[in-house]
Amino acid sequence: MKIKIALFGLFLANGITHLHADQYRYNPEEEEIENEQNNAKEDKTGKDKSENLIKMGADLGIDPSFSFQDEVYSTKNKISAKLAFSADVPNAWCNKNATINIDTGWNGDKFTVKKAALSIDKMVTMGYASTVFGYEKSASASLVSAGATVLQAKYAYTFDWFRIAAAIERPVELQVGHFDKENVAEKNDKKDRTNKVDDSKDDNRPFKFKNRIPAAGINLGVVTDDCNIGLSALFRYTDYTHNANEKSSDTKYCFTYGVNLGIQYQIVPKKFTATGQGIYVDGLGDYISGLEAIQSDTDRKEMCAAYYCDKEEDSLSTIRAYGASLCLAYCVTPKWKLSVSGSYLRALENEKKPGQAFLHQYNAVPKISYEVNKYVTLSGGYTLAKEWRKDEKNEHNKGHQHKFSGGIKFSLK
Repeated sequence: MKIKIALFGLFLANGITHLHADQYRYNPEEEEIENEQNNAKEDKTGKDKSENLIKMGADLGIDPSFSFQDEVYSTKNKISAKLAFSADVPNAWCNKNATINIDTGWNGDKFTVKKAALSIDKMVTMGYASTVFGYEKSASASLVSAGATVLQAKYAYTFDWFRIAAAIERPVELQVGHFDKENVAEKNDKKDRTNKVDDSKDDNRPFKFKNRIPAAGINLGVVTDDCNIGLSALFRYTDYTHNANEKSSDTKYCFTYGVNLGIQYQIVPKKFTATGQGIYVDGLGDYISGLEAIQSDTDRKEMCAAYYCDKEEDSLSTIRAYGASLCLAYCVTPKWKLSVSGSYLRALENEKKPGQAFLHQYNAVPKISYEVNKYVTLSGGYTLAKEWRKDEKNEHNKGHQHKFSGGIKFSLK
């Protein structure tokens, strides 16, 4: 009897062991194959993600143009190039994602860096970027666009559809010159710079700027599916000395500021868009494309932000101006696009200015473009522009400028 019970117990134990083995069957060869397949999937996924982390793009543009003004004809062929690079770095700072953006450009004459900035979680931006004073949807042909690129530290925060940003920036260097209402110039061996900005290399210039105080700006925005509104303000406090001996001079200050409002509304989503902008500046003309173009003109070099009328006085006068723009863009088909933009810019009159000083200007720019494929885009346009000086009878006043332009852009993205 004891032998039977022992045999029964042994059989039962073997049965339980057999059932346990069947329930958790283990095959080393099959698991190795499965692990290799899973690793291959992970490697493939990792590769795809790494490819999406780095993006590069390049544009090459050829833009011939023909213009005439006051029976004077001229032609120009502009060649430009752009190279853009961006890289996303996951968990780069306190478990926050970071993005590095670098944009460079070449206008046929010189190579410039338009952007070189680091953004952390789309909140903090540090580096070389567009001023907080600008409006991101501004039309490229607008006279009132603020597209200066500066060294900047910016913090932005988004509350659903509302966003706010504050920044400190290295200001655009203020340039001044002597406005002589009588246009009487001193005759000497040097080139006459009356009614033009002072030569920054001239050690004897009466005003010398230090630019040790950063500019401060704020931007408020509303962004929805159909609407984009941006209101920004910038304040610049420039320190300078008056007279040639910089060490013995007391530091003076010049306060300049500006306000910029931009609105874009999609009348028909992704098909018909209207963009408007209004701006007012007091001494920030060097941030505005229309006024800055006057100062950067190698032949004209007229002051666009501040000036002085007496070399013996240590005070500066600022140039106040306002302007507005409107752009209508219509997507006829996914390949054909039409746009019409216009802008107006006016400097407030000042009796201290000479008759040749800038007073107001407008332009109108219809444009059409056709996307041949994702690599080639053709475009054509017409520009009508007119500028008036303070004295409308001044000899520097010219008639309307008519400009016909074409373009071909090659893109690699």
